[in-house]
Amino acid sequence: MSKYGQYCPVARAADILGDRWTLLIVRDLLTGVCHFNDLERGLPGIPKALLAERLRRLRRDGIVECRLTPSGKPAAYQLTDAGWQLYPIVKALTLRGAKWALGEPAPEELNPILLLWWMRDRVYLDRLPRKQVVVEFKFREARPACYWLVLKPDDVSVCLKHPGFEIDVIVTAELAALYQVWLGRIPFDQALRDQRIQLDAVPALMHDFPNWFAFSPVVGILREAEVPEQISSG
Repeated sequence: MSKYGQYCPVARAADILGDRWTLLIVRDLLTGVCHFNDLERGLPGIPKALLAERLRRLRRDGIVECRLTPSGKPAAYQLTDAGWQLYPIVKALTLRGAKWALGEPAPEELNPILLLWWMRDRVYLDRLPRKQVVVEFKFREARPACYWLVLKPDDVSVCLKHPGFEIDVIVTAELAALYQVWLGRIPFDQALRDQRIQLDAVPALMHDFPNWFAFSPVVGILREAEVPEQISSG
């Protein structure tokens, strides 16, 4: 790791957080992701060795602590008090990115597997039907086009192959539209009206489906970014 070599608090902070992937690791830890495999799934493209190295460095710098298994292997990661103090920084970056940099999604930014993993982690288990529900997602522009969520009252799974169960809900969508709904940039009902998302299920499941998901944890920040700034007259 190269350092700035300056006795300056900004330089010291950048030494810790400025490397690629580090802030995104902190972002995911702030939202409650705590296991290595889940962190890896939320960061498509990061090599396992690099993720392990970044976590070791964050532990060494007092940002992250790790609960170990009896054999001494990492079991779960969590932020320390110093790590949680990064929340205002991540929020400020999220707010600025939403206001000035987000725009329309580019095709290379849209990953259906990543989106379903995010959705999987934000399910209200207590709102699900008491029986298993299988949701098939058909993305018009993705290849492969179909993915599945298997939702149970105590667990949610992402499937990249047909799970072998009867399909209860079919979601046919533009991947970009579902991303924008997930981030709170467009309402789910509007996406339905515009036919950018279509649902096929029995009426009760169609009505309940949007209520099963908490959607992105940054929705509130993105909505804050949409509020016009007040200009002082004096």
